[in-house]
Amino acid sequence: MFAFTGALLSIDASAREVFESSEYQVSLIELYTSEGCSSCPPADRWLSKLKAQQGLWKSFIPVAFHVDYWNYIGWADPYASRSNSQRQRRYAVEYGENTVYTPGLRLNGKEWRRWRKSTGLPIDPMVLSGKLTLTFDADGSFEAIFEQSAELERVQLSIALLGMGLTQSVTRGENKGKTLTHDFVVLDFATFASSGENEWRGQLMKPDVSVTELAIAAWVSKAGRLTPIQAVGGPIVFENP
Repeated sequence: MFAFTGALLSIDASAREVFESSEYQVSLIELYTSEGCSSCPPADRWLSKLKAQQGLWKSFIPVAFHVDYWNYIGWADPYASRSNSQRQRRYAVEYGENTVYTPGLRLNGKEWRRWRKSTGLPIDPMVLSGKLTLTFDADGSFEAIFEQSAELERVQLSIALLGMGLTQSVTRGENKGKTLTHDFVVLDFATFASSGENEWRGQLMKPDVSVTELAIAAWVSKAGRLTPIQAVGGPIVFENP
């Protein structure tokens, strides 16, 4: 669960992580997936391979939203949520699409169906988007600032806590008998409304999930929209509770 506050939070400089983009766009790759979908494991493996690809966190940031609309066939995905499914449906409305499906990939908001055959990420490194800086402290406090490179509408901030190296033995449903491995899984997620000055401060809680490695992703989008403008992220460590 995330908390948002307008009050200044004290941050110990020795414990902080600072994630900073340039003015050029860092691409956000969103995978919509489910452990209850037999065609999703190849997409999960594809996303995991991005851990070893040059440019991770600097040129692109992957996130995996597990949806819950496959749960009815016998396996309740422990990482799925209704809000993730709603986010995918909102994207379909935003882009005038007729349906949602898994696995579904989006690159900077746009549907990307050719990921299976792609030999690389079709990223334009010269898109000027503005500078986003996220400061994260091991106690969960954060600060974010977005410096726009052009006049834009008011923007909102989204933050996701990501689980890496997660494994799950599936005992029912389409993937019965398989042991699935996931990376970049969204374990907690929140969007903070425009502050008026494109500055945000708040508090993050360590996810109540057994995980050895965590990362964070943050991005800004126009107020009320989903398509990302700029993103930052990287590995993080929470203090022990």
